[in-house]
Amino acid sequence: MDTARDLLGKREANMNRLEKEAPHLSHGFREFITDCFRPGVLDRKQKELMAVAATVAVRCIPCVAHHANNAIKAGATRNEVLEAATIGVEVGGGPSLVIVRDNLLDFLDDIGTGV
Repeated sequence: MDTARDLLGKREANMNRLEKEAPHLSHGFREFITDCFRPGVLDRKQKELMAVAATVAVRCIPCVAHHANNAIKAGATRNEVLEAATIGVEVGGGPSLVIVRDNLLDFLDDIGTGV
């Protein structure tokens, strides 16, 4: 299994590569993401915790690493990330529980206070 650090590094490198090799696929997407996570009525931490729940529910392992890391960097505690993941499991069922059991716990160990 890849560590959170491995997945985060690969994600960034591949996004940069995609922007160069196929800009039509990524055009505007980074701006959209930035806009989605800009503080508004909800702050960045709340939005990242929502993203943890959503990515657990849809079972996107690299996304779980990314949003767990961002949540920690935005001030979330390990317990807050795990509680958000609980909502993802409620929505996604047993396969989402496997994502938490087999990935998120290790990612949180690897992330510590944020990569």
